[in-house]
Amino acid sequence: MLERILSLFEAAIEDYHVRDQWDAPCPPAFAAGSMEQAWYAKAWTDTVQWHLEDEVRRVDGSPEHLLAIKRRIDALNQERTDAVELLDQRLAELLQPVPAPDGVLRTESLAWALDRLCILQLKLYHLRIEAARADASREHQDSCGLRLKAAEVQHEGLMLACAALWADLASGAVRYSPYRQFKLYNDPETNPALYGAQG
Repeated sequence: MLERILSLFEAAIEDYHVRDQWDAPCPPAFAAGSMEQAWYAKAWTDTVQWHLEDEVRRVDGSPEHLLAIKRRIDALNQERTDAVELLDQRLAELLQPVPAPDGVLRTESLAWALDRLCILQLKLYHLRIEAARADASREHQDSCGLRLKAAEVQHEGLMLACAALWADLASGAVRYSPYRQFKLYNDPETNPALYGAQG
């Protein structure tokens, strides 16, 4: 199952780069409501956000343009958080339909660990491009090549850790506790700058 989720992340990243447009909607690659579509859509959101994070760092953009991009990044970040929290709940139902009260509690939930795996796939994708850039210096290529190798080692370790956590959750050795981020700054009811208590 873990390899399948990884393949969905990679497919979404590849498919996005065929279009390479921020506003391209996530395609319905799998059945609506399926876990496969949920993982694919999560990776699509991450990929769009990755490119907007690049764009917002331009030095030739107008303040209005950059602010609009920042607003989109905030919205995507909330979308990503909501998606991971929903996946966390669905994984809990899949792996522990009956909670394991005696299981050890870990500091990171499985869905958030898989979120890190997804972001790492984006880093690997772009580091491969940078390490092979024909218009870049040899020093740049070598530097990115070293970073790519380090990221590949991180990928191997994270895959092993996710697989171990998955097995521990399925066996009940670890208690599944979905993790909520509670991003207060995106909520006009909890951000003082938005409801008027600051400034």
